Amino acid sequence: MKRLVEKQVLFWKDSPRRKPLIIRGARQVGKTWLVENVLSGQFDNFIKIDFEKRRDLQVHFSGNLEPQTILSYLELAVGRITPGKTLLFFDEIQACPRAIMALRYFYEQMPEL
Repeated sequence: MKRLVEKQVLFWKDSPRRKPLIIRGARQVGKTWLVENVLSGQFDNFIKIDFEKRRDLQVHFSGNLEPQTILSYLELAVGRITPGKTLLFFDEIQACPRAIMALRYFYEQMPEL
């Protein structure tokens, strides 16, 4: 099972026009581990935003859901985000419902991210 899931996320990474990846499952089954240990090494940079630990960042999703605007604010808090080179990981995204809504706009306007 582990190898199958790892293979699937690597296939996602190599897809030419990939959609935001949402990994769902029960608690404590390895979703975060998969991203941190399998996917993160496939990119030049890895930025993790845990919405349960960084509630202060949720405010950037409360107004305009324009991806470039959101990224500008996030970069001030977490560092440079380079589309195509940075894996931006929203952990515990259910704590910020508007971030889930924003994924659609990220896909439509910044598919390279």
